[in-house]
Amino acid sequence: MREKFLSRPVPELAGVREIISASWRRALEHRIDADEPDPIFVPDRDEDSLLVRCAKPILENLTTELSDHPVAILLTDADGLVVSRSSPDHALHSGLDRICLAPGFSYAEESIGTNGIGTTLECQQPVLVSGFEHFNSRLAAFECAGAPIHHPIRGHLVGVLDLTSWTGAPGPLLLTLARTTAKRIEEAMLAGAGARELALFREYLASCRRGSGAIIAVNEDVVMVNNHAQDLYDAADRAALITHTADVAGSPTPATVLADLPSGVVARLEYRPVHHGSTLVGGLFRVKNQAVPRRAAGRAEVRLPGLAGSSPVWRQACAAAEASITGRNWLVLTGETGTGKTALAQAVARRHAPGRQVVLDCAPVGDYEAWAHALADEVSCGNSPVVILRHADALTEEGMQRLSELFTTWQAAPPDEAPAWVAVTVGEDPRGSEIHNWLMPFFAHTVEVPPLRHRIEDVRPLVPALLARHAGNRDLEVSDACLRQLMRLPWPGNVGQLDDVLAQVSRRRRTGVVEVDDLPAECRTVTRRQLTRLEIMERDAIVRSLAANNGNKERAAADLGMSRATIYRKIRAFSIVPG
Repeated sequence: MREKFLSRPVPELAGVREIISASWRRALEHRIDADEPDPIFVPDRDEDSLLVRCAKPILENLTTELSDHPVAILLTDADGLVVSRSSPDHALHSGLDRICLAPGFSYAEESIGTNGIGTTLECQQPVLVSGFEHFNSRLAAFECAGAPIHHPIRGHLVGVLDLTSWTGAPGPLLLTLARTTAKRIEEAMLAGAGARELALFREYLASCRRGSGAIIAVNEDVVMVNNHAQDLYDAADRAALITHTADVAGSPTPATVLADLPSGVVARLEYRPVHHGSTLVGGLFRVKNQAVPRRAAGRAEVRLPGLAGSSPVWRQACAAAEASITGRNWLVLTGETGTGKTALAQAVARRHAPGRQVVLDCAPVGDYEAWAHALADEVSCGNSPVVILRHADALTEEGMQRLSELFTTWQAAPPDEAPAWVAVTVGEDPRGSEIHNWLMPFFAHTVEVPPLRHRIEDVRPLVPALLARHAGNRDLEVSDACLRQLMRLPWPGNVGQLDDVLAQVSRRRRTGVVEVDDLPAECRTVTRRQLTRLEIMERDAIVRSLAANNGNKERAAADLGMSRATIYRKIRAFSIVPG
C-alpha cells in the first residue's frame, strides 16, 4: 500500500489507518525523501529543562526494567528533537545510529516523515507506527510507539516519550507502556513545578504576614501581588513594577532597584531570592519608600529639540543633563546601547549652547596621536564648540591617556580656546579601571539614561516622532492596535531598535495607516524567551507567510510545506500575534 501511494498519491487508502495516510500526505507536502533518512541536527538542545530533570529517574528505572528486551527509550522536546536515548541492546543501538535516531537529531515529521515521534507531535495523541507505515523505507525495520507529554500546569505540549523496537515486537504493549510512562513523567513534573511554586508561595505569605507593605513575588511562570500593592498602585504602575523586577528576578543575590513609575512615584524595590533546596525558584520584592507624586505639570513633554517622552525617569535624566551644561560642568552619559545618550547630549547642547558641535566616535580610532591632534585643531578653530565623544569606554589605555592630556589642556585654557562643554558617552558597565583613572576626574556629573523598557509609556510619543523622520512628507501613521503591540515589547535594543523597526515599516508601507501585520517578524511575538537562530528564521518565515495569506493559517502552512497542526503549534510556541 505504501508503494502504491508513492506511485500515485490518493486522498484515501483502504486498509491503511487514516492517521498514517494523513501523515504520508504531509510527508509528500514536506518533500521528504522516501528512502534515505536525513533528519536535521541541532547541537544546542536543552538538557537541563524541567522535562529532562523530572524524566531522568523514571527513564533510568524503565531502562533497568527492560534490560532483557530490545527496546530503546527516547525522550524528545516539543519540536521532536531527541534529548536522550537509552538502549541496553547493542544491535538495536547500532540500528538506531544508522538512521540517526539519536540525541541532537530532529524526528519531527517535516524532518523525517511518518514516525512515532513526529506523528505523535502532529496529532498530539499516542501513536504506534509499525514497519512500512513509516514513510521512509529505512525506518521500516522498526516499531515505534510515541506518547505526548504535556506541562501539568500550563497544559502545552513539552515533548514525546517514544519506545522503539524491531518490527514484530508487540506494538500495542509498547504503546501502553509509552502512555503510562508519559503520565508518570507528567506527575513528576507536577510535583517538581508544584514544589517550586509552593516554596515561593510560602515565602510570599510569610513576607505578607511580617509587614503591611507592598509585596511582589515572581518567577518565570508566576507573579503574585498582595492587596497592599494593588491599593497603592494603579494598573500602569503595577505593570512598570513587574517590568523592573524582571531585571534582577533571576539573581542569586539580594539587590535593590529604584523604579520611576508612570504616575510620577519613585518606588524602592528590595529583592530577596527564594530557594527550594539548592534551586533558585523565584524572588520576593518588598516595595517601599514611595516618594510624593510629582506635580501634574511635570508630566509635560521634555522641551529639548528632537527628543520625545514624558515619563518621570526620562524627564529626570534630561533635567540632570541640562543642569550639567547650565552649570558649566562636563558630563558623562551612561546606559545600554540604543538608549539615546548621544541624542540627549546633542539636544541639550542645541538648547543651551547653540553653535558648532563636534561629535566624534571613539570606537574606530586607530592612530590616537593623530586623532588627538585633529580633535585639538577642531576646538582651536574658534567659537568654543561643544564636544561630544561617543563610546569613550572603547578607547585603549593609550587613547585615554591622550584624551586626558587634551582635557587637561582645555581646562587650563582661556574660555575662547576651550570647548563650551564636553560630554562623553559610555556603556552601562564601562570596561576596566582605565576610564575611571584617566577620564572620570574631569567630569563632575554622571547621568544614567534609562532603557526603553523602564519608560515604556514613552513609546507612544516616540513612535510618531521617529516615524515622521523616515516618512518625510508622506502621510504615514500608526494604528492604535499597532501602537499597543509596540508597547508590549521588551525592546532590548532600546530606542535604536525601535527606530530601526520604524525605518523598515516606512520602506514597506509608503502611506496610510501602519497595522500590526506591517511590523517585522521580531515585533509580531510577545515571548521574552531568547530564540535560537534557527527559531528566528522559522518564526520570520511563518510571519511572512501569514501576512502573504491574509492571516489564513491553512494556506500559510501549505506555502511553508508544513501541516496545519504544526503551524498552530509554532504560532503558540513563538507567541505570534495575528495581524
